[in-house]
Order: sequence, then structure tokens, then C-alpha cells
Amino acid sequence: MKKISVLILLLFSCVLFAESASAQTKTVAVYVEGKIGNDDKSIVTSAVLARMSGNKEYAPFERNEAFIDALTHEQDYQLSGEVPEKEIREVGGRLGVDYVVAVNVVIKDNETCYMSARLINLETGAIVKTANQHRQYTDSSVLTALANNVAYRLLNKQSK
Repeated sequence: MKKISVLILLLFSCVLFAESASAQTKTVAVYVEGKIGNDDKSIVTSAVLARMSGNKEYAPFERNEAFIDALTHEQDYQLSGEVPEKEIREVGGRLGVDYVVAVNVVIKDNETCYMSARLINLETGAIVKTANQHRQYTDSSVLTALANNVAYRLLNKQSK
């Protein structure tokens, strides 16, 4: 009887482990837009990816630069400097990404930094969650702090 109980417990544990292993982590690419330089866009992207690294539900897109490069080559991007959400969804779909975190950064009169972001489900096109922040802009460390906070709010279920 004891062997059967141990066997059932072991079988149950294996089923739970298999289910948790098969619960696929969702891949997320990061796209940063706004009237800021490429260095600042890189700072924001890196901060969002770093915040994502500890998240169990969402995983950073391994080839995030490939995603950005694909968007860069889109005709609308070349004409306007910003990529419409439709283009983001199409490129993400082609590259096999599940979600995109689209971040918009505006530094107003070199005094205030506004950052808004949205988590977009590429399969449905639905905006899953949005987050907005602003702070006095002193230097690029403000971008890191804002991006970290915005990413946390987007990717954690408990945050609003």
C-alpha cells in the first residue's frame, strides 16, 4: 500500500512538473520611439529588458535588435520616424514574438521626461496593459528609472 501511495505521489509530481514546463513563457520584444537620440533609446530598451529578465511569465525577445532592424526598414518608419501599431504587429508576427512593449518617450523642454508604454498582444492586437510616468529630467539616469518602473507596472499582475 505504501509503494502505491509513493507511486501515485511520484506520478502526480511528474504531471505537475510537465504542466509547468509546458506552460510556455511569452516572448516580448521592446520598441522605443519618441524624439530622443539612439543612445537614449538604447538606455530605455536596456532598462526594460533588464526588468523583464526576472519575470516568469514574459521573456525578453532574444534577438531584440533584429526586431528593431526589421521595423527600421519599414516604409512608414522611414517616412514618419514613428512606426504605426499595425507595422509593429506585422513585424512581431513575422519574427515569432508573442508581445511587444511599445515605449514612447518625450523630453519636454529638457525639463520633464514623459514615458508611456503599452503591452500589445500580437495575436489579437489587444493592448493588455498601459503605464505612464513622468519625472523631472536631469540626465539619462531618469530614463533608466522611468523605464524600470514602467516595465514593472506593465509586466506584473499586482501592479496597476
